Amino acid sequence: MRIRSVGLRTWIAIVAVILVAVSMAWVVVDGWGAVRAHRWEADPWLLVAGALVIGLSYVVGAAGYVAIVEGVVDRGTPRLRLGWIWMLSLLGRYVPGSVVMVAGRVELSRDHGIPRRATAAAMVYEQALSISVASVAGAAFVTLVDGVGPAWLPWLLVPVPLVLFALMHPRVMRGLANRLLVRLHRAPLEVVLPVRRVLVLAGWFVVIQATVGLGAWLVVRGMGGPEVGSVLYVGGAYLAAYALASLAVVVPSGLGIRDGVLALAFAQHVPGSVAVALSVTVRLAFTLVELAMVGGLALVVRRR
Repeated sequence: MRIRSVGLRTWIAIVAVILVAVSMAWVVVDGWGAVRAHRWEADPWLLVAGALVIGLSYVVGAAGYVAIVEGVVDRGTPRLRLGWIWMLSLLGRYVPGSVVMVAGRVELSRDHGIPRRATAAAMVYEQALSISVASVAGAAFVTLVDGVGPAWLPWLLVPVPLVLFALMHPRVMRGLANRLLVRLHRAPLEVVLPVRRVLVLAGWFVVIQATVGLGAWLVVRGMGGPEVGSVLYVGGAYLAAYALASLAVVVPSGLGIRDGVLALAFAQHVPGSVAVALSVTVRLAFTLVELAMVGGLALVVRRR
């Protein structure tokens, strides 16, 4: 039985790798075609700075996730390997449904002593915190900027953090999680995050999202020039797009929704064709930095 189980896991891993590779190849090829179709007067220094800041956003994002995991397990954790697993699993977002991302992170973490239920709980906290912060920023952006979306759009985003923070309350989280685990014949959660730790982590996720927004602005500014908008404008647009795309988990990494919202925001300052190309450029920049980070971390982890 054990041999058969290992064989099945190997085949599942192979299929997952193929799906991720094909999906990411499509993203890169499709994005590169759209970017090349436009004549740019790029600022290489701003683009390099953007790539570095985007890389930093992944570092602080990994640190945030590791901090969550350490809060829901009662033992020490291999921090560097967990950070690499977090980065590697992000590639699964490009496969529709995010199943590969979730399953990959759960199984890889299990191989390093983190129970499946703890990883699942950590992912719920991570997504809830990330989407909550992005929704607040996105609602403010859509409210303050005219012409970006329909009047009801802020009302779609405002309730999101309220619902998610209610979900993260210890009593609610423990009750819902353990009820589900009992039905699945699994052991209950060992620990849930107290309110104070959730609030501290929320502050950290503000830093994460601010870094993401800054990285996006540097890339857009480096490609499109000063007329694309301020760092608050571009950063707010990116977070609004991220929040809306996160509500559509079936779409691979929310690509169409995120690109569409970004293009609509950029079109307030630049022609429509340029706005579309810029939105694709941002997506491509994050994808390429993601791949570089995964490769770099893999080398570091192997040496240790």
